[in-house]
Amino acid sequence: MQVTVAIEPPDQPAVATLLQQSDAVAARLYPGAFRQSLNPATLSRPEIALFLARDEMGHALGCAALVDLGDGTAELKRMIVDPAHAGQGVGRRLLTAILQSARARGYRSVLLEVGIRNVEARRLYESAGFRDRGPFGRYALTPIATFMEIALEEANG
Repeated sequence: MQVTVAIEPPDQPAVATLLQQSDAVAARLYPGAFRQSLNPATLSRPEIALFLARDEMGHALGCAALVDLGDGTAELKRMIVDPAHAGQGVGRRLLTAILQSARARGYRSVLLEVGIRNVEARRLYESAGFRDRGPFGRYALTPIATFMEIALEEANG
């Protein structure tokens, strides 16, 4: 399957569907507190670039946001692959494109928060070079979250 990744506007039905899928995964893995929903309007802020992965027919397969934190770092947020396409390399292609874009934008590192039960995502991030770190920005320690970072000059994408 051919996958292309590009920055696209968040105000489209495919993005809303992917975000709903992300919310459903989060609700299944982490019922109760600590979850935060995102919507296309939230992703329209100027410091956010939304990356969308599409197949050769133009169908949206996954998305993720890269948020400029204003200090030479960016946060990878809300990466989701449509469950119908899980295990097909879409997440890796999406992550690789995002890291390449972050390097081109001059970021020193990319940070993220990932839940402790999201084992597949952690494996993907670790294989790309992300390493554990403490909370950043407005995040605080919780019993369900871990934090990771990749120094872009060390990234093997």
